Amino acid sequence: KLIELYNMICTHCLPPSTRRYILSKLIRRQKSAFTFSSERKTLHRNRTVKFPDHTQFDYLRDGIAEILADRITDINRDYQTVVDLGSGKGHVYKYVNTYTTKRVIECDTAEACLELPRQPVEDLTTQQVLLEQDDKLPFEDSSQDIILSNLWMHWVNDLPKLFREVERVLVPDGVFIGAMFSGDSIYQLRVALQQAELERTGGIAPHVSPFVRPSDIGALLQSAKFCMTTLDSDVITITYPDMYFLLRDLQGMAENGSLTKAPNLLRRDVLLGAAALYHDLYANPDNSLPLSFSILYFIAWKQSPTKVSLDPGAPRPCQ
Repeated sequence: KLIELYNMICTHCLPPSTRRYILSKLIRRQKSAFTFSSERKTLHRNRTVKFPDHTQFDYLRDGIAEILADRITDINRDYQTVVDLGSGKGHVYKYVNTYTTKRVIECDTAEACLELPRQPVEDLTTQQVLLEQDDKLPFEDSSQDIILSNLWMHWVNDLPKLFREVERVLVPDGVFIGAMFSGDSIYQLRVALQQAELERTGGIAPHVSPFVRPSDIGALLQSAKFCMTTLDSDVITITYPDMYFLLRDLQGMAENGSLTKAPNLLRRDVLLGAAALYHDLYANPDNSLPLSFSILYFIAWKQSPTKVSLDPGAPRPCQ
């Protein structure tokens, strides 16, 4: 659309420098509508694998990946290929059951994560696919059985477009399984930063990303023509010795801020005040600090005109 508009506005009588200026303005306007910076988030994810101890920050994604892999075994279908969107370091690959899954296609925008060597698993093959865009899938229509995503989609700007892409790629009666941060995730950190900044600067800047609500995901899946949608949620609370360890782990998970309109720096006095407020408001009796992650799980099916088995564990036909 940008190129079409550029061709309409920039006639041949305009000098090349003017045409380039107009195109840069159009692209900048388009990017300003995004909540998250995809380029910055890809940089974060690529950078984390360079940490010498990067595996110590995988505890949350590994735990959710094990749950998602277990849910694949609950499906009464002969689906042997799983597409893992936002695969990262191969968290799902480590836990899939080889009795039901024979191949994992790992997709991510972070090339460094895909290049990490995987531990060989007997009777299981893997393929890495680099995504050029986080809302565009490089697969043919109706070509994949299961698409799964583990704590990745909360950074996608255009979720409706991604859901439509997933629906396009799935075979009829294919399944979409996912887990993502939602609701009041890391609210303790959000409150501490907001109060500390308000006290010291008289205003509030966005430092913590917004998260979707479960009702929003259900509506988006339905608008993308999915059926038999099921949602459930869980809250996982992790404790840290202080706020600085907490921030270090978020950075190690590549969950540090990526808002397009967020300030580049956090003032030292605001950070010190937030650490004190965090402890005063939320500290446990042993002085550890809790951080809560609201995890939204969902499963949705692509519509199929054919009848399916009504055995327990099998979905009913979608109308």
